[in-house]
Amino acid sequence: MANRRRRAEVKKMVKSGELSLEELFALAETEECVAQMRAYDLISALPAIGEVKAARIMKSAAIAQTRRIRGLGPRQREQLFQALVR
Repeated sequence: MANRRRRAEVKKMVKSGELSLEELFALAETEECVAQMRAYDLISALPAIGEVKAARIMKSAAIAQTRRIRGLGPRQREQLFQALVR
């Protein structure tokens, strides 16, 4: 239950802009519950990105819908950053 609350808190911080994508990946290195968050949930929580756009970004970066943040490789992270910077 505490992990769910923490993930919800992190998603809220991402959505409001308090937490950048770089900061989130750094946080995932130290917090297990954040590392277990699904990449799709993270992307769809970003400002101005809905579910359809998140699915499109994941497909272009070759990230499976079920992939967790911890499971993203360096190339996938780089593609994700590039897709979100545009």
